[in-house]
Amino acid sequence: MERHIIEILVLIVKEHPEGLISMHEFSALNESLDELGYTQQEIEMALFWYHNHLMTKDDINSDKFERGSIRVLHEIERSIIRPEAYGYLLELNQLGLINVSEMDSIIDKSVLLGGRKVSIEDIKLFVAAHIMDQDSGFGSSGISQYMRIPTSKIQ
Repeated sequence: MERHIIEILVLIVKEHPEGLISMHEFSALNESLDELGYTQQEIEMALFWYHNHLMTKDDINSDKFERGSIRVLHEIERSIIRPEAYGYLLELNQLGLINVSEMDSIIDKSVLLGGRKVSIEDIKLFVAAHIMDQDSGFGSSGISQYMRIPTSKIQ
């Protein structure tokens, strides 16, 4: 469920980069996400986060990369994070869903997994865990607690 919230947020931000969703658009968006197979709970959680964090221009633009600059991965990071996963992280940053320090934190957690390649699905889980840790509105400690402490179960 947590990774679906990130997928929904990406879709919302791509469709509504200005941060405003009218009532007419909201109904259509809700219906289209439902048709894509997302549950009402996932849609509501994503919209709740979007409303609380991305409705202000400050949140959307804060701590993003300067236009044209890209964080270069260290050799060790490159050996662990798959290129498509790193591309997804960059996309999340450019969309304003995560800032540079959050991106660095996710990269650090990825390196701590060690011994396995980090995929896009792993990145979605890390970002979802971060959002749930950051926002008491989600109140779930399940995945966020699990992702906070890498273990041998994550393989």
